[in-house]
Amino acid sequence: MFLQNLLFSANLILPIFLVIGAGCAIRQKGLFTDDYVKRSIKLIYYIFLPAKLFLDISGTDIKAAFSLPFLCVIGIGSVVQFLLAWLSGNLLCKDKRKQSAFSHACFRGNFVYMGVALLQDIYGGVVPETAMILALLMPLYNIQGAILMSVKEGRGSVHISKILLDILKNPMILALLAGIPFALLEIPLPHLVTKTLEYFRSGTSIMALLVVGASLRMDTVRRDFRLLLKISSIKLLLMPAIWVVMAMMAGLTTVQTVVLAMVGGMPSAINVFVITDQMGGDGELACGAVVMTHLVSLFTVTGMALLMRSIGWI
Repeated sequence: MFLQNLLFSANLILPIFLVIGAGCAIRQKGLFTDDYVKRSIKLIYYIFLPAKLFLDISGTDIKAAFSLPFLCVIGIGSVVQFLLAWLSGNLLCKDKRKQSAFSHACFRGNFVYMGVALLQDIYGGVVPETAMILALLMPLYNIQGAILMSVKEGRGSVHISKILLDILKNPMILALLAGIPFALLEIPLPHLVTKTLEYFRSGTSIMALLVVGASLRMDTVRRDFRLLLKISSIKLLLMPAIWVVMAMMAGLTTVQTVVLAMVGGMPSAINVFVITDQMGGDGELACGAVVMTHLVSLFTVTGMALLMRSIGWI
């Protein structure tokens, strides 16, 4: 039974990491240039992901998926992990110049690119609960990241109004808001629209994972190896454990618990590097954290899937 569960978990996780590895190899061969990667990230962010999200949401039974306890856990859990990440940076990273990057990498995970794809592989299709994660947790990540970097890097007051405006202009939020009326009113999309969006959706995961791999810089790990191990332990082990405990305490369903475990267990998002570097933090540490957590997550996410498979959650 153990070997069967291990094989199941490996078959679930390894294809995702093989595609990420392919993206890294393609970049090493020079087929993905830095400019191409940057443009691809914009293409995914502004076109592919919003198209996929709109199609997924518009066909989702939101009324059946809506859960107030689930939303409460998302909100409370995001604050808990944010405060824990901030405290961890203060306690475990003595160099104040690196603390913002350390804390940022500990709480902001790559759920959009990896988590959604992984959950769809687990359940064989769209998971309605992911819509609530994208609608609530992703904006909170943006607010928390801005607050953390502004305070830690001495950028002055935090302009919440500007942050909220940026969130409202986020293409994924706009796609989500556009899809909700179709879902609530059960309005079918015209075949032409559905078929067009399906083409975009079919390419989203492969494109996103290739770009993740192409964005990784393997030479950034050496300088701060010990700090990166600490970040990886917090992000990939402690955070998913906290989400699972909160889900169980709230009496959430198995699917909701698995979704939250994946939220906590995803490696640090590429945005950790982008935002940290842009706002004056230690960009090299942030980049190293993205690389290191992705490497380590191959084993932690596989182990998490194995555990959940063994206890009958997936």
